[in-house]
Amino acid sequence: MRNLFKLFIVILLFSCKNIDEEIYIDKPQDAIVSAFFGLDNVLPSLFLCNQLGGQLDGMPVNFKFPLDVSSLSETDFEVLDSLGNIHTPMCVSLGPANENGENRTVLLLGEFGTPITNPPVEVRVVGDLFTTDTFSGESACSEIINLNGITTSNVIPLAEGPSLFFAQRIEGNLNECNSGSQTIQVAWNGGVTPYISGDTEYDLFEYYIGYSDSSGVLIPHTPISIADIYDNDNFHQLCFSTSDDIVKISMMANTVEDPNHDPNLYSEISFSSCTP
Repeated sequence: MRNLFKLFIVILLFSCKNIDEEIYIDKPQDAIVSAFFGLDNVLPSLFLCNQLGGQLDGMPVNFKFPLDVSSLSETDFEVLDSLGNIHTPMCVSLGPANENGENRTVLLLGEFGTPITNPPVEVRVVGDLFTTDTFSGESACSEIINLNGITTSNVIPLAEGPSLFFAQRIEGNLNECNSGSQTIQVAWNGGVTPYISGDTEYDLFEYYIGYSDSSGVLIPHTPISIADIYDNDNFHQLCFSTSDDIVKISMMANTVEDPNHDPNLYSEISFSSCTP
């Protein structure tokens, strides 16, 4: 009987190990791409969170998969600062990047630390926040998972400029381009506006470069126009006339700036697609 009991314990422990491994597999740790300490003590709490609290920090958190807005709550997140303090956002929002084909950036608002002496260093998902399916016309894959337990230490400091974190080909009803043969949607890790004096958001297409792959050699292509603009979010749609498949997008430095007026460095991103 004692040996049977020991055998039962061994089987139970082995089963628990398999469950832990399965949970890890079901929750890819790259599901959070980055967090961006975008603004420090400048956002009005009463206007944005409908609560008294003075001026708030703003931190966009960027995800690999689109999110189910019905599962989103400020209590889903914790922000850890460099001194070890844990902060819960006052409120969160998918807006303004909440159109179909977007929904990958959550704006956290609250107090998350100070830029130099005590910056935020980690963002954790501690509630039941779910991803959702992509829409018809998106090339990127999706997985429906509960993100509870996912963390990222890829927290971009306040003084750094924005960079590209996502790109995909889009078609059908999601495509806002009025011309061209293919449309590539790109996303920055925070909201962007033109950095070059005198430029409007429409002018930004001139500075993006798309690359097609010809036997391992990248061929550059400039978009003929840009869409999904003037809505104050971090997504653009690039309209290309080439029929060669675009596989990567780049943007030259000092072209866009974040709300803190920090310009971008050179940035590039390969586009996401599902393989059959």
